[in-house]
Amino acid sequence: MKVAALAGLATIAFSATALGAHRPTGAVETCSGQSGASFPHAFTDRDNLAVGPLALIGAGRLTDAQTVRRFHGNKFPAVVAAGHRVTIELTRSTRRFASLGWGPLPQGSALTARDGHRVVTFRSCGRDHAASDADGRPVTFWSGFVLASRPGCVPLRIWVDREPAPRRARIALGRSC
Repeated sequence: MKVAALAGLATIAFSATALGAHRPTGAVETCSGQSGASFPHAFTDRDNLAVGPLALIGAGRLTDAQTVRRFHGNKFPAVVAAGHRVTIELTRSTRRFASLGWGPLPQGSALTARDGHRVVTFRSCGRDHAASDADGRPVTFWSGFVLASRPGCVPLRIWVDREPAPRRARIALGRSC
């Protein structure tokens, strides 16, 4: 009986891992690294990519291929509602041409897709310490970039707070998704 129970638990653990149902780890942005700004339509403007408490400003619209080639990606401020934790993960195949440009990055030269991260977690400030606002509520904001060596569709897995599975979204970085 014990062997059957252990085999069942192993199968469940394997299935959860095979489906990618564990929160990945990587670079971390915290309240101490926040910037300050106001985003009047962060969660409602279709030009932004809004997923739960996360908004990537400008990531809801197609970035033209010329911008991607010239700047090696595009800048997307990350906004997270106060009191939330959001992790953005790139697939391993996407990491071949794109990366996340938040968290610690090399200094002193132009950044490329090799310099960024595959996973970044944003831990927002509490309501009393958030230096920014969006849609009338306190948020934490970090400047950042999605780096890319070429135009492409960038699929994201977005882990929100303690949800057991990621939400999915895409950024059209020089090419429609």
